[in-house]
Amino acid sequence: MSGTSPLSVRTLLVSDVHLGCKHARTDECLAFLQRYRPEKLFLVGDFFDAWKINSGWHWTEPCDAIIGHLVDLVQQGTQLHYTPGNHDSFLREASFRSVMPAGFPDVRIADEFILETLHGWRFLVTHGDLFDFFETRAQWISKGSSTLYDACLSFNRWVKNRFLHHDRNPYGACAVIKGRVKRGVKFISRYENKIMHHAHQQDCDGVICGHIHTPVMKRSDSVLYCNTGDWVENCTGLVERHNGNLELVSRYGDSQLMQLGQRQSAPVARAVFQPEPLTNESRFDDTAANPDRECVVSSVD
Repeated sequence: MSGTSPLSVRTLLVSDVHLGCKHARTDECLAFLQRYRPEKLFLVGDFFDAWKINSGWHWTEPCDAIIGHLVDLVQQGTQLHYTPGNHDSFLREASFRSVMPAGFPDVRIADEFILETLHGWRFLVTHGDLFDFFETRAQWISKGSSTLYDACLSFNRWVKNRFLHHDRNPYGACAVIKGRVKRGVKFISRYENKIMHHAHQQDCDGVICGHIHTPVMKRSDSVLYCNTGDWVENCTGLVERHNGNLELVSRYGDSQLMQLGQRQSAPVARAVFQPEPLTNESRFDDTAANPDRECVVSSVD
C-alpha cells in the first residue's frame, strides 16, 4: 500500500472473497480494503470458503493480514456487518463463535440488513444464496461442480502466466464462462427476480447482493439491483461515498458510478437510470469521478 491516507467513505461492501480457497485474490482484496476507511463495512457472504476445509484449505499470510485489518477497522469505530452465504453458512448456526477469529466482538451477523444511503435510499443487503434454486433445493449439484470449476481456474491461471501479459486478469476466461453458466442458473431459479421482489416486499428501493460473481448495477421496473461481484474472478467492490453516490469499483474492468439524489416519495419505478461506465483511468481511483460520466439515479417529479 502507498503512503497515502485511506479515503474516508460512508460504506464499503465486498462479497465472495473466499478466504481459504487457493484461488482467492487476497493481495488485491487487502489492497482494496486498505484504500478506504469506511464508517460501515458489509461482508456480503462467502467471505470464508468453508467448502475447502476438507478438500484443499489454503490459508496464507495475506488472509491473516485481511483479518487483522478488519479487526483494526472495528477497533477504530467501523461498524462491521456480516451476512453469511452458502460457502460460510456455518455462521448461521448459533455455535459460530467457537470458530470465529478473536477480535470480532462487535460484528453483526444476519441473513439480511437494511442499508440506508445518505439521501434516504433503502437497500436490502443479503448474499443471495437463499434465492438460488440450486442452493436451496439441490446444493449437491453446486458442490459437485466446484471441483470442475477449480480445475478451470487453475488452467486459466497457467495459461495467463505462460502466455499473457502480467497485468491481465488471470481468471478472465473463467469469469466469462461462469457468467454464461450463471445466466442459465438465474433463468432456472429466477434468481434476480426473486431477490428484487423480496427487497420490494421489505419496502426497499434496491438490493445489494453477491453470490453469482457477476458485478453489475441496474434497475428493474421497481427495484435497483447491485451485485458486488467477487474477489476470485473479477476483483470488484461497492463503495458509498460521502456525497451519497454508489461506485462499483473494479480492478480490471470499468468502474461504474450511480448518482443517488435525494429520495422523494415517488416510487423507484419512476426513477431515471442511465448506466454508463467510467473511464479505465478511474479503476481503483480515489479521485472524484467526472459528473458527466456518472450513472444517474434521480427521482422524477
